[in-house]
Amino acid sequence: MKTLGIGLIGWGFMGKTHTHALRSMALFYPGMDFQVRLAHVCSRRIEKAREAAQIAGYARYTDDYRALLADPEVDVVSVCTPNDQHEQMVIAALEAGKHVYVDKPLAVTEESAARIAAAARGARGVTRMAFNNRYLPAMLRARELVEEGRIGEVLSLQARYLHSGSIDPAKPIGWKQQAQGGVILDLGSHALDLAVWLAGYPRRVFCRTRTLYAERPTAAGGVERSLSEDHALMLLELPNGALGSVEASKIATGSNDDLSIEIRGDRGALVWNAMDPSFLSFYDQTLPERPLGGARGFTRIESVQRYPTPGGTFLPPKNAVGWDRGHLHCYYTFLDDVAHGRVPENGVAEGARLQHLMACMKRSDREGRWVALDAEA
Repeated sequence: MKTLGIGLIGWGFMGKTHTHALRSMALFYPGMDFQVRLAHVCSRRIEKAREAAQIAGYARYTDDYRALLADPEVDVVSVCTPNDQHEQMVIAALEAGKHVYVDKPLAVTEESAARIAAAARGARGVTRMAFNNRYLPAMLRARELVEEGRIGEVLSLQARYLHSGSIDPAKPIGWKQQAQGGVILDLGSHALDLAVWLAGYPRRVFCRTRTLYAERPTAAGGVERSLSEDHALMLLELPNGALGSVEASKIATGSNDDLSIEIRGDRGALVWNAMDPSFLSFYDQTLPERPLGGARGFTRIESVQRYPTPGGTFLPPKNAVGWDRGHLHCYYTFLDDVAHGRVPENGVAEGARLQHLMACMKRSDREGRWVALDAEA
C-alpha cells in the first residue's frame, strides 16, 4: 500500500484544520488504498512546531520551511500560511518535486498567482486549492444537476458570504484586516469560486467596497491605518449575458458563517445555505402547472453526508454535515489522485484565474467602472 508523507507549513487555524482532516481520513474512508503519514510540521516559532508534533503526531518539526521541503519523507506539502507567504512556499515546494495542497486564496495579487501557476505547469508535482465548500454533498449534487442540464440556461445568480467579526472598533486586528487580506480575498474567494464553478467564468465585473473604520487597534497596542475592505458588493456578467451578484462582508450584524448561493435557470433553480448545509433546494421548472399546484415547488434534497464509497459510512450518512467534512473530502480526493497518478481538478491554475477575477473586482472598485476579464487568464 502506498504511503504519502505529509509536510505541513503553518500551525494556525488552517494548519489544525488540515491536520484534523489528515488524522481522520482513515476513519471516514474505510478501505482506502493509500496511507497518510504525518512526516514533518513547520511553524515560524519552534515552540509551536514542537507543540504540533506532540499534539498531532508529526514525526519531525522545524521553524524553517526549507528544511521541511528538503525532507525526502515528505511527498505532499500543505501550505497554511498567511496569503503573502504562499508564492515563495508553493513555488519552492514545486521546485523540490512535491505535490502541493494550498489554502485559498492562492496569493495576494494576480501577478503573484500567475507566477505560481507558471511554476506548476512545469512541475513534477500536482496541486489543489483548498476550496472546501465545493466538497460538501449538497454542492457536489448541485454540480451534478448543472452538468445534467437540469438548470438549463442560467438566468441569474446571487451568492453571499457574511460574517460579523469586524464590527467592534476596539477589537485588535489580525493580518486578514491588513493590506494582504480583505474580505474579497478571504470570504469573497469562497463565494466567487462557487459561482464560477456552477455558473461559469464571468465576462466582466463591477465592484464597490467599504472599509468601516479609518483605523483599528493592533494586538501590540498600536494603531493600524492601512486597512483592507470590510464589505464588498460585486456584480458579474456571466458568459451567456446573465447577471449575478456576490456579496462578502465581515460587518454583517447577526451573521455567523452565512454562505449562500442561488442559481435560477430556464429549466430549474438551486438554493443552498451553509447554515442549513444538509439540504439542497431544487426547483424543476419543467413540471407542468396544475390545479392545486401539482408537483411543482422546491424539493429539499437530503444530501446530508451521502458521500460516494468509500466515504459515507463514518459518520453515518444521515448525520448532519459539518463544516470540517468539506475540508476532509477535499483533501482526501486530492491525495487519492496523487496516490493513483491522476492530475487533480482545481489546481493552482484555477486559483490564479480566480485571483484574476478578484483583482478585476478591486480594479473596478478603484476606477468606478465595469472591468472586462481576460478570457485566457
